[in-house]
Amino acid sequence: MKNMFKKTFCAASVFAIAGVLGGCTVECPKKRGVMHQPRHPEYVQPVEVMESDTIIVYQTYEDADVNHLYAKIYTHSSHGGESKMGYIKFRETEDGLKMMVDLKDMRPNVPYSVRLYKCGSCHNDVRCCNANKAMNIKLPILKTGASGHLKETYMIHGLDASRLDGANVYLERDGGYKAGWGKLEK
Repeated sequence: MKNMFKKTFCAASVFAIAGVLGGCTVECPKKRGVMHQPRHPEYVQPVEVMESDTIIVYQTYEDADVNHLYAKIYTHSSHGGESKMGYIKFRETEDGLKMMVDLKDMRPNVPYSVRLYKCGSCHNDVRCCNANKAMNIKLPILKTGASGHLKETYMIHGLDASRLDGANVYLERDGGYKAGWGKLEK
């Protein structure tokens, strides 16, 4: 309801400003009774402008509108680069926040903690938050069997997606080693 009121107020403001400006440009010269004199000898007569019924509506999205987030997760490659592990998705439902995980290349039978970090400006480097303190959000421990592939869905109660927007995600194992990373985005 609050967002609907803001959107209606914004649209009404745009229409009011457009009406005032449109009325001023059409009515002001008539009220003065004098047309503006040309400033330059090459003055060109103004062309009559037809009024238009075009309506422009601007819609804004607030952080509270976030209900679905997605992070591609990467790990270090044995060839010295990065390789894609999969993804972690969060979606709000009536029952809570659904966390969908589809990851590969995990160490078999090793628990991975999912940690979230708010980092501010990192120039899109998702690994820049190593020294920052993790957000105080408890997420499930991820553990795979012998296959090294985990495809699982978890339900988290008492958390909404807007709190996670823009956070960097780390998969930590072996006492804090950051084995995977990604960035949560809409």
